Amino acid sequence: MTPSAEQYAQLAAMFTTGTESTSSASIELLLPAHLPVQGGLWLVPYAGREAQSGTSVLVRMHEDSVDVALIGSGVDVDITPCTSIEEVIKLIDEPIANWIVQPPSDADSTSLLHCDADYVTLLSGADQAAVVGAYRLLKGLISANGKSEEFPPIRLVIVGAEERASSDAASRIVQTAHHQLGVNIEVGHPLPAMGSTSNVISQVNFPRSSNVVDFVGRLRIDTEEVSATNELPVTHRFNKDETQHQATQLPEVSFVGKAAESVEPVMQENSQDQDRVGQEASSSEVSYASRIDGLISIAPRCPDYEHIELAVDSTGSLHVLASVENFREASIVGAWSTRHRELLQMACSGIQINKTAVPVQHLFTSIAASVADLQGSGVRLHLLTEVEVEGKMGVFCTPLN
Repeated sequence: MTPSAEQYAQLAAMFTTGTESTSSASIELLLPAHLPVQGGLWLVPYAGREAQSGTSVLVRMHEDSVDVALIGSGVDVDITPCTSIEEVIKLIDEPIANWIVQPPSDADSTSLLHCDADYVTLLSGADQAAVVGAYRLLKGLISANGKSEEFPPIRLVIVGAEERASSDAASRIVQTAHHQLGVNIEVGHPLPAMGSTSNVISQVNFPRSSNVVDFVGRLRIDTEEVSATNELPVTHRFNKDETQHQATQLPEVSFVGKAAESVEPVMQENSQDQDRVGQEASSSEVSYASRIDGLISIAPRCPDYEHIELAVDSTGSLHVLASVENFREASIVGAWSTRHRELLQMACSGIQINKTAVPVQHLFTSIAASVADLQGSGVRLHLLTEVEVEGKMGVFCTPLN
């Protein structure tokens, strides 16, 4: 009998496949951002999709307890008698490809990106509030953890929206994260609907006995033991298989003005240079909008005044941001943005701009006394200067009114 193509493929695999196990578990840290109504319901459909034809384990950590659910079709096990994650793994007794862990709400931001996870997934909706909420969550993580190259890969998945709306929202979040935080975000396939079936095989709840870092560490050790390798492999966080979770490539976007690539404080050379240091800090690579919670910088700029920054908030209101030395130019740009709201709306797909609200002006200075006469003028004033804390220099920003 002539061998089939499949048999030839199996024979070839015997000689071309390495001897190391390829069944290493993938541990994903799942961070829900601003999700559609009843956002928690999206976690199970997401885990079910990630299972594909196999099984995913969704772990939801709460303040005092842990929920574990087997989702998919790969195993038929009743885990309801289990009282710990170790018992769940022992009872399943076979490698699970996808472990999805949602940390508790009280988890420290610094610990989240330093768990022994292979990647972090951010779940978000597609509306204006979701875009702002997702960016604020990313900003909190990056600000608390420092250099982005030390993090596992971060992935964004948009749920509850049609393809075009999902693409627009993902583009805004990814571009803003790169522009203002200097971090690259992968984009996973969107999840437009929950589906009619949950595919939950079995689930259990037991008391929580550790924080998310220790929990993921224990999970890593126990799942690798089940994989039946001769020695405990090092986490594959930084050599992730390129075929897993392929990112949707977004087109390169060119920004007018200075793009933020990193957050590095300007070193103060002497105490006589405070004004110069403040000006350098305020015009540094990091945009003004990143200094103010709730604002997202937008790429369009007023012709001839490209150094004046534009941003929007969660209500769609426009904001004009500049150094105090550019007070006159900021006023001109504010008037220009009022006249060209329609143009800005077309240039910022995925962002809903409020067409009736008056643009809010923000001025940044390194010397608070220099703007005392502007108090009560309706302009929002901010102190942006360099400070020394415990022998380390850094940029400090705070509102003055």
